[in-house]
Amino acid sequence: MENFQVLSLIVGFVLGAVLAAGGVFIWLSRQAKLLQQRLQQTELARQQGGQQLTQARKQVEQLQRDCHELRLAVRPAPRPAPAPEVVPDAAEATRRYAEALLKPAAAPEPGTQAFKDTVVLSRGSGD
Repeated sequence: MENFQVLSLIVGFVLGAVLAAGGVFIWLSRQAKLLQQRLQQTELARQQGGQQLTQARKQVEQLQRDCHELRLAVRPAPRPAPAPEVVPDAAEATRRYAEALLKPAAAPEPGTQAFKDTVVLSRGSGD
């Protein structure tokens, strides 16, 4: 009977170990399945994020092109540079000044003056 008790104890132990291993296998397979689903969802979300990023970059590039075109349309037309002033030669300026001093100013015609010229009179000492 001792052999029967030892044999039943060993069979019970092995059967318990097989049932425990089956339970652990089922529990771990469920956990692995949940983790696999999470991994797939994360990968899908990453791919969608990458696609959205690509679309956003394309939209930004298009907006930048549109803004550049608007800046070009609004930019005022370039103005021509002003003509540089002609600086007369010093000798020429001196000659013209001397000629102006030598020529007396022409007297205005009498009919063109609207008012009579003002004459300054000196005051007498006691009058």
